[in-house]
Amino acid sequence: MVTKTMTKAKVIAQQIKRANGIKLSIMKKMISHTVPGSNNRKAGLALVDVSNLQEIVSIDPVKRICRAESGVTFSRLVKETLNYNLIPMCVSELKDITIGGAVSGTSLESMSFKYGGFHDTCFEYEIVTGKGDIMQCSLESSPDLFEAVHSSFGTLGIITQLAFHLIPVKPYVRMEYIHHSTFESYINDIYDHYQKQDIDFMDGIIHSPGDLILCIGNQVKYAPYIHTYSKEAFYKSTLRRKEDYIPIYDYLFRYDMDCHWIARNYGLENPILRTLFGPFFLGSHNLISWGSKLPFMLNRQRPDVVVDVFIPAGNALAFYKWYLSTYNYFPLWVVPYKCKDFYSWMNPRHISGLPDAFFIDFAIYGFRQPKNSINYYKILEQKVRELKGFKALITHNYYNEDDFWSIYNRNAYVNFKKHLDPHNIFDDIYKKLHRK
Repeated sequence: MVTKTMTKAKVIAQQIKRANGIKLSIMKKMISHTVPGSNNRKAGLALVDVSNLQEIVSIDPVKRICRAESGVTFSRLVKETLNYNLIPMCVSELKDITIGGAVSGTSLESMSFKYGGFHDTCFEYEIVTGKGDIMQCSLESSPDLFEAVHSSFGTLGIITQLAFHLIPVKPYVRMEYIHHSTFESYINDIYDHYQKQDIDFMDGIIHSPGDLILCIGNQVKYAPYIHTYSKEAFYKSTLRRKEDYIPIYDYLFRYDMDCHWIARNYGLENPILRTLFGPFFLGSHNLISWGSKLPFMLNRQRPDVVVDVFIPAGNALAFYKWYLSTYNYFPLWVVPYKCKDFYSWMNPRHISGLPDAFFIDFAIYGFRQPKNSINYYKILEQKVRELKGFKALITHNYYNEDDFWSIYNRNAYVNFKKHLDPHNIFDDIYKKLHRK
């Protein structure tokens, strides 16, 4: 199997060498989870076909290690690892997110308060560089470069294979929905579980300023009843239920059917519509595909705010107060996130003074910008920067170049770029992701 994978990497390397310095774009099999922009920087670029990177190379149930190619989706991966009663330490919440995409971007979930993002659970990458070289990059041999690959958005090279850790799992998750009426008690509860590490899963849904729900999950072997949330929206149930039992696979992808609350924003939460048209329109794959195929569903000039922002836990209350006065949009998804350490791509000046690398991910999905002069993406970027946080770059970015590089480590990025992609065929990260 390794031979097959290396052969695929060689094919990709040959495509890059044949391009002979022409700027490249990646052609994947799965849909892109990057929020669509108004300008298509892929137009006129040469394509590198990575669509056949679909193989789960090996699962070692004794060492609890998996090796898989970058185009494998989390849904398929989990189905395979569950045959050994194992799952990845961090599973992205949407079924069609690929493991390579989870590393190139930023992928968190309800185990991130224990294990960090999916990238934090990996220990080795196989990468094809912009020079057409195949290299092994590991946490042990090259930690700075290894960390730089995470959140590089394909601008340093193409990840072809990943090696990552697995953990044992039980068949069901027993959920408790803890209701809070203030953010102060909410964040204190999060801190308490984070420090004790006494639960398996933790995230939250803030439905309104007075309805803050902390979703606590623990693995169990037996369940007196189950809900799968294939026909109803999971996030709504957190407001009316106190506990629940969900099969582990359905728990991991509990947000996929509605793609969080995008189905609501498209008017697809009616029970009759869900029953009749759910298979055609619901699920992250369908919702994202239809949004891309039918551009009138997207506001290109004043795009909906769909973004995750990572705020240092000590500044979470200040951010939330600002959010109420500025956005006041719900539901708001909350994911506690413990990095292993500060990453090499973070500007040291930006994170100076932070006590640790514990963040709260505030996920704002589908806020519709009012028709006024305010750009809600820009003021969000400014506030996140002020509070020493970070913004997921898969969405619309309005930073000027100086502000961008005051947050991200330009010196480190330029150094890695010089060695891996000296001809800039994968584009510069600022130019690739910046919205004009």
